Amino acid sequence: MESDVVKQRVQAQFGAAAERYVTSASHAHGDDLARMVELARPRGDERLLDIATGGGHTALAFAPYVREVLASDLTPAMLAAAEQFVRGRGAANVRFELADAEALPFDDASFEIVTTRIAPHHFPNPERYVREVARVLRPGGSFVLNDNMAPEDPALDAFMNRFEQWRDPSHVRAYRMSEWLGWLAAAGLRAEPADPLAAKSFAFAPWAERMAMPAAERAALEAWLIAAPEACRAAFEVRAAEGRVVSIATMYAIVLARKP
Repeated sequence: MESDVVKQRVQAQFGAAAERYVTSASHAHGDDLARMVELARPRGDERLLDIATGGGHTALAFAPYVREVLASDLTPAMLAAAEQFVRGRGAANVRFELADAEALPFDDASFEIVTTRIAPHHFPNPERYVREVARVLRPGGSFVLNDNMAPEDPALDAFMNRFEQWRDPSHVRAYRMSEWLGWLAAAGLRAEPADPLAAKSFAFAPWAERMAMPAAERAALEAWLIAAPEACRAAFEVRAAEGRVVSIATMYAIVLARKP
């Protein structure tokens, strides 16, 4: 099946890059981690599921505020790297389990909070993922989704997804906010106001290096970005000097939803 091929590609890509994601500044730090905690409003007695935990940064951010965190990921090497990182920071209430976001091996209504950060653009079946989130959430529970999301404008959507996939072949699609809101509603979750779509700029070189882009591919991507239409370069803040891309932005948003 195509989705199985996509997931195998994700495992291969992130298995090789696991340590780089643990140490990635853009993943390890950022106001968005504190914002996710703020939106979830944990009381201290919750069980939290962090889906596609990656380097474990979200799990670690929430650990002081909940009773237990279960950090899950599709990629064994990534999960092992996250566990080493989180354990090294002294978090004793975090457990780790291999899991597919679209077929979670957890009981119905078993978590008060579910989180996912900078991952669903790798999911081939986001509707199935949202249904799984709704299934494992307890009534009254909160879901905090934080990911790169495409603008509603078709040209900007296409441009963003092109450069994201060029850099990372395991990238499936940065979905639009309107798509997420539709899937949440269909799964019986009620979206609440959170953080709107906004551009976040970052240095181009470490972004490309994190996925170990071959030099020729990186150069081709830079040339394509520099030659892009002005509207695209402006929206994604493409900055270049002496024929090289210095920095670029991508779009992110946080969505908060609750289960009635």
